[in-house]
Amino acid sequence: MYEHRTTEQPSIPTPPVGTVGATRPPSDVRIGDFILLDGQYQRVQDMRSADTPAHRVLHFAGRAPLIMREALTTYRPLEHR
Repeated sequence: MYEHRTTEQPSIPTPPVGTVGATRPPSDVRIGDFILLDGQYQRVQDMRSADTPAHRVLHFAGRAPLIMREALTTYRPLEHR
């Protein structure tokens, strides 16, 4: 049987409430930011420098770390002043 392929992009889930998205380089990511991984937003729990200052190893609860080598869209909680 043949499968009908669609050109539709999979829908992106709604970002976490109270966050704002921006494309950030690895050097600008903070603990507490959210990143969309495998269809779910994951909160950065911890991070370490990798080989260069331009790379970060991001740690999440319940999943393997991610080596961030390029800018990604991250969602940062709004700061209340």
